[in-house]
Formats: sequence, C-alpha cells, structure tokens
Amino acid sequence: MDVDFVLGAKARVRIIRELYKLSEINTTDLARRLGINYSLLEEHLRVLREAGIVEEHRIGRIRLVSLRKEPMILELARILSELATK
Repeated sequence: MDVDFVLGAKARVRIIRELYKLSEINTTDLARRLGINYSLLEEHLRVLREAGIVEEHRIGRIRLVSLRKEPMILELARILSELATK
C-alpha cells in the first residue's frame, strides 16, 4: 500500500497518534475522542489495517483497536506524536 495514501489523510495520522498515547481503545470511544463519525473511523481503520499498522480484536461485542507492536510502527507513531507537539 502506498505510504503517501496511508499517511496522507489527517484523520489517519490522528488515529495513529491517539493509539500511540492510549495503547488500546474501543472503536466507539476512539471515534468520540477524534470527533468523527463511526463509519468514517471504520474506513480509516480499514486502510490502517490493510497497511499493517493497526490490529483489532473483540471482547464480546466490543471492538478494540491498537497499533501493531512492531518497532518500526511504534517508531513511526512516536515521530508523528512528536511532530504534533511542535
């Protein structure tokens, strides 16, 4: 998947930064924190999943999403988070 496409959407970058801060969150709470509707969040999460950046699992009916715990992904998230504070 094209890196420019994956990171080109401001909402996807915000999702990565939030997941870096929170480690794991349910999708409903993530949509609320970001101030976007759930269906839009789902579309962005699909792109991030296909790019291998996020993973999800279920506990009952609750969908939890997190960054994949790979060094390169965590470093990308750290850099994006630091850039947001400058």
